Amino acid sequence: MAQSAGSDHLPVADAPPRHAPTRLLITGLTLALATIAAVGLYTFLQIRDLRDQQTGISDRNRKGSLQLLRIQNDLASLAVAMRDMADGAEPYPLSAWQPAFDRLRGDLTAAIVQERALAPAAREPAQQTRLEQTNEAYWADVDRMFGMARTGDNAGAVALIRSSLIAEQRALDGMVSQFLVANNRVQEEAALANRGIYDRVAMEILALVGVLLVVVAVAGAWIVVANRRAFEAVRDVTAQLRTLSRHTMRAQEDLQRSVSRELHDDFGQILTALGTLLGRARRHVPRDTALAEELDNVRGIAQTTLDRIRAQSQWLHPGVLDDFGLEKALGRSVEQFERQTGIRTTLVATGPIATIPPDSAIHVYRIVQEALSNISRHSGSDRARVRIACEGNALHLEIEDAGHGLPSARGRTVDSGLGLVSMRERAELMGGRLRLRRSPEGGLVVDVHVPHAFDAPRTAVVT
Repeated sequence: MAQSAGSDHLPVADAPPRHAPTRLLITGLTLALATIAAVGLYTFLQIRDLRDQQTGISDRNRKGSLQLLRIQNDLASLAVAMRDMADGAEPYPLSAWQPAFDRLRGDLTAAIVQERALAPAAREPAQQTRLEQTNEAYWADVDRMFGMARTGDNAGAVALIRSSLIAEQRALDGMVSQFLVANNRVQEEAALANRGIYDRVAMEILALVGVLLVVVAVAGAWIVVANRRAFEAVRDVTAQLRTLSRHTMRAQEDLQRSVSRELHDDFGQILTALGTLLGRARRHVPRDTALAEELDNVRGIAQTTLDRIRAQSQWLHPGVLDDFGLEKALGRSVEQFERQTGIRTTLVATGPIATIPPDSAIHVYRIVQEALSNISRHSGSDRARVRIACEGNALHLEIEDAGHGLPSARGRTVDSGLGLVSMRERAELMGGRLRLRRSPEGGLVVDVHVPHAFDAPRTAVVT
């Protein structure tokens, strides 16, 4: 340094630049910050555009699918109404159904108009035109059918329902189902496009970040922190959703319990009293008369309605669960299931079942109820077994059949169906887990294990 300062005779070109290191550091830092800022801005713009595109497509498809489901619901209501009209199951003249059809017409037409505005761009105009023309033809035939009914030609109206209206309704339902499938396909294609954009953005970001190796470490650290924050946020949201699900299920059970009691206490008593009054009136009417026969028919209808109300009340909320506990409720449910389906079913309960908390007991009951329902509908089994055991602080539940086995073995996904989702959610709300496995006989076992099912550890032993 001193020699350089005192050697004025040296050429200027040979003197080292005194401020070069600082300038280089500042330049390097500036370039690094500029690169980071450019990468950040580019990433922000790309992700924002991708988010806007993804949100637009998803929202449009979601709204369109909701309208299609609305149309399907209206078509299903029309199918039920036409079936009742054709079968003569309801004691009403055919013309009395017109207000219901008018209401469904307005809702169906409005849904078709709204869905047309939300239809994917890939849909052919001819498909939309065919849907609207079929809808117009259907309602034209409906008007003609009610015109026949008003003139007293009920037989012709019923014939028109069976020959034309049912087929047109099914055609509409088929077209709507095709539109739903097309919407799902558009959603999948959009997801593939979004993944392609994500991949392209990732490669461009990697190329830009590769210019400065130091930025790689900084970016890596930032990604780790961001991922950690995202994980914590997802975990918090999951906990909130689980709490919401618990409150929702509790509110649902409370509502079902209230409705069940009203059905059983109010309507049940009314129908019982009605049946008693009809029986008294019947005793005052001579036998083998038209009035006596009508009274018997009305009394039979009242009894049938009473039986259905009691069954519905029991399905909404098993009163025996509140009165006698989980083991008795499961026994009653198994007996009723065996009586209704003919599937030989056994219940094995070990340990202090009565000490299971009420909040968990209703979850156990609903899981068994749903699993037995799935056995009757899907397994093809002629027998089933329900086993519940409490040992220590743990609860173990198994529902086994001798049917076809795991759903995946028949080309289904294991998590398909709202019933399985509901059972899994109830198991998680109890702090446990649900899994499906194959039984030794080749059937399916719904296995629920709750390691901490009780408020405090217990020393009960399974025998």
